[in-house]
Amino acid sequence: MQPFFYLAILIVGFSINFAWDRTVRRRRAKQLAEARREARPRALPVALDEDERARRLPEPRLRGFVDLSRATFIELDALINHFDLLLLRSRDRARFGVVTIDAEQPRADALRLLEGWVNGWADVDDQTRERLRSVALGPETVVGVIERERERVRYEFRRDTEPVLSQTITDLDRAVIHMQGAVALLEAGDDDPYR
Repeated sequence: MQPFFYLAILIVGFSINFAWDRTVRRRRAKQLAEARREARPRALPVALDEDERARRLPEPRLRGFVDLSRATFIELDALINHFDLLLLRSRDRARFGVVTIDAEQPRADALRLLEGWVNGWADVDDQTRERLRSVALGPETVVGVIERERERVRYEFRRDTEPVLSQTITDLDRAVIHMQGAVALLEAGDDDPYR
């Protein structure tokens, strides 16, 4: 009789947690994402039409890098939103202990995206590299984010805790802002990149 009682409590606890996750946590995660987006210094510029884009980015490999930066930004932004949900789950696990987090796959996805963006620097010509580095938009910032994230993956028991997930969100947001700046500068061409 006693094992059935514990099993019933466990089922009720997981059911409540599941319902809470589908409603309250997701709404709070959406609020965190909106607040973070509002706090960003600038937004991803609107994509240029093809004629204007060809004028400002005459090199096809550079256009490919800008496309890669845009795609990586969009995927990372969605991934950061998922990390917001994981952060809220981590807070609840610290309080109640029955919440699962499972951050391994999102971390692997983030590392794959960041490494792909850094590898995309092979398509950038030397003059553009120096232009981006002169305003601190080189790949060094993203390489630093990758190194710190790899270090966090090695944390055996802390990698899913609230402070570590918060550091991951901050670093990924830093990479997104960096990519926004690079796209804005490259697509500005001879125009002012801070319009």
